[in-house]
Amino acid sequence: MGSARYVEIADDLLRRIDAGEWGAGETLPPMEKLAEHYGASRNAVARAVGKLAKDGRLVSVPRRGTVVRPKHRKTVMRTDLVKRNTRHRKDGEEFAGGYSFPAAMGNELWAHHIKPDVRNAPIDDPRLAHMLNVPVGEMVMRRLRVTGPDGEPAFQISTTWIHPRITAEVPEVEDPQGTGPGAWIDAIEAMGHGPLEWLERRRVRMPTLDEAKLLLIPAELPVWEIVRTSYSAKDEKAVDVTQVIIPGDRMEEVSRLRRDESAQWPHRSTGPDGPPVAPAE
Repeated sequence: MGSARYVEIADDLLRRIDAGEWGAGETLPPMEKLAEHYGASRNAVARAVGKLAKDGRLVSVPRRGTVVRPKHRKTVMRTDLVKRNTRHRKDGEEFAGGYSFPAAMGNELWAHHIKPDVRNAPIDDPRLAHMLNVPVGEMVMRRLRVTGPDGEPAFQISTTWIHPRITAEVPEVEDPQGTGPGAWIDAIEAMGHGPLEWLERRRVRMPTLDEAKLLLIPAELPVWEIVRTSYSAKDEKAVDVTQVIIPGDRMEEVSRLRRDESAQWPHRSTGPDGPPVAPAE
């Protein structure tokens, strides 16, 4: 009977969510209130919430509670192609500024989920400090953005650390929008560092509690961490390092495989490992 009860509660909660009683991003009442409403134990309600969390409709957000997830969320197939960013609008007209990196390859205007935060901050991550070639803990210009398609939870957390020599040389990087969205990158290139070249490192890891909260994901859902280093054409040194965090269920990476010289076709009769084990017919 107890097992059937939690399923009934889960079904009714889902019905109420789909009917709009709680919209995407809204928080459900506390477990105690739900238990009182259903005349059930807190354990039965917790199991019902757990069932909907496994189905992807609810998520437990640290320091916030149980939050409704949207039915449909945008996912992307990520390639290695960088495009000019024309997603911006000014006075009703589209304009180009900066670049669309592979996580946002469409021409869709994404919304900010928090106000863009641009300030000097200590770069405490030794890995990122090493890539930027600055001491751990040094005060560095940081540009933090949490963005995604309008009407959905945030798709990505993007944090850019700009080398102090660039901050001194290009004051536009200190403005929240530069001379327009993405145009602070244009200002860096125009100062003689263009064309920038980029190197990416990608790995999968578990989110921090703050990342889970901003992205509205379960703490047990892995995330993609993409770290992109920009290099100057002037001196080939790092200009900035950008760390992008994306929920693991919102991205697929697509790569075109290349043949090594040893794998060219038609195949050679011999190779770096010697002749084939079996002779050709």
